[in-house]
Amino acid sequence: MMKMTRIALAAASLVVCSFTAQAANVEAAPSPSQDPLVQHLKLSNEQVKKIEDLHKQLEQNVSKIPMTGVKDGALIDMFQAGKWDESTVKSQLSAFSKIEEQTRYYRVKYYFDVSQVLTPEQRKQIRTDMANALAE
Repeated sequence: MMKMTRIALAAASLVVCSFTAQAANVEAAPSPSQDPLVQHLKLSNEQVKKIEDLHKQLEQNVSKIPMTGVKDGALIDMFQAGKWDESTVKSQLSAFSKIEEQTRYYRVKYYFDVSQVLTPEQRKQIRTDMANALAE
């Protein structure tokens, strides 16, 4: 069961990578209809639209994560001062961990939502592709 979950997450991440690349550099990324992964999975325009909407929601959710506890430059100041400050290090690492945890939560939710957009045949194709990639 755990293996299937990993495969599902990895499969969803394949789809996500395609759309993440578009979000990162819109001018360099192909249009959704020209995207190799979209063509490979034969995603419909409706599926592409749903995935784009999910990606926008992911970006919004991540941008709303509060940065409480993060003190800009606190660790750099410590290094420059040349003096170890246990409380600063622990508080900053704790704050970073909370942000990373919330970001991972939104990513997993996004991957799950994307997997729900795919048809059973597309999910099967992704499982096959992942198995082939892991075998190489």
